[in-house]
Amino acid sequence: MLSLRAKGYDGCVRVPLGPAGDFYFLLSPESVKHVCVEAADEWPRRFSVPLFETLALDRGIVYEQGSRHKRQKRLCTPAFERGAAMASFLQAISLESDALAARWRCLNRLDLYAETRTLTLRVVLRVTFGLEPDDADAELSDAIASYLEAIVATANEVPPLYQLYPPLSKNYVRVTEELLPRLRRLVKELIEARRRDAAADAPDLLSQLLRDGTLDDDDILYILFDLVIAGSDTTASTLAASLYILHEPRHARLLERAVDEARRADLEGLRLEEVRDALPYHVAVARETLRLYPPVPFVGRTALSACDVLGTPAPEGAVACFSPYALGRDPGRWGVDADEFRPERWLDSERGGADSSFSFLPFGAGPRGCLGTRLGLTEAVVGVAKILRGFSLRFDRSGPLRYKYDLTLNLGDSTTCSVRERRA
Repeated sequence: MLSLRAKGYDGCVRVPLGPAGDFYFLLSPESVKHVCVEAADEWPRRFSVPLFETLALDRGIVYEQGSRHKRQKRLCTPAFERGAAMASFLQAISLESDALAARWRCLNRLDLYAETRTLTLRVVLRVTFGLEPDDADAELSDAIASYLEAIVATANEVPPLYQLYPPLSKNYVRVTEELLPRLRRLVKELIEARRRDAAADAPDLLSQLLRDGTLDDDDILYILFDLVIAGSDTTASTLAASLYILHEPRHARLLERAVDEARRADLEGLRLEEVRDALPYHVAVARETLRLYPPVPFVGRTALSACDVLGTPAPEGAVACFSPYALGRDPGRWGVDADEFRPERWLDSERGGADSSFSFLPFGAGPRGCLGTRLGLTEAVVGVAKILRGFSLRFDRSGPLRYKYDLTLNLGDSTTCSVRERRA
């Protein structure tokens, strides 16, 4: 999409992709706003990879459609907005960050990306299932991590054996015959236990869904699957990427400023509504990381019937997609320094200097946008601040962040480092 912009294309461009049919690339903030907000009812379904439909993973809140999606969103939204739930989330971030710090004090070396994945998974298990540290079940954590790894491996197969002849795909067979049944069993056990023992005012999402009483166990299971997956791996990459970039030698001044702010802030007594004022530079760092390295490379919508995108006709079933990555690096929107990591741009402008708020869409947009936008940003901000206040990192490799995109941003093994406690 960046190459199309470099050639002068803008708005909505129809691109033939052979057997996959025509895709409609949304190159401008205006075209994204039209599809995701102004004409959202004409583009109601989030486009998913065939693997998700094969595994019935399109039944959760991320990919479900129509009245079922609206119902799921109505039930889940309070868990991301009500005061008690939000306070519980910030407490989970704080407690799990402290647990991570205690573990790091016994280490000399670590894989930062692996550590942030552990951190964010434990946070989301607390918020979603109400699990405490002593019962944040190791088996469930391992099951989720193994499942995610196998899903990515299956989706990356060339050719896609799971579509051509599933028994030939070892990854697909492992997902369907071992990992998914194991994960379903563990989550079902949690659902049954919570149904018996849930406190009347428990703020976690599982308790809230059970109190509603209108969803069956499979509905709840797929909603929880989606939120655990969406709320852990994506935030982990933002945390690790932010820390790596700040520790690049060329960003020494930025690191010094972030450490100073983290030391001055009262991170223990922080309330959710105080995060932005207490840690403005960390908010800017998180946004700048999300601009350059968004968690997902593409977001797609499928047309319910024949329509058009700002004058470009599209048939029923057409797929319109935009790239948060391309939008965030477009020099026509962000200026000549679009590829530079410059958090200060967010201190000068709520939009980071871009011409439209729809140039910055790491969490999507409109009614199909991410429910946990505020929570994900808060976790990235507070998590980085706690780590910087307590530890100094020295990465094995130098140079720009090394990454790739699978289904989501993947930092691989590029963030191994030595760690030591930061002196007061």
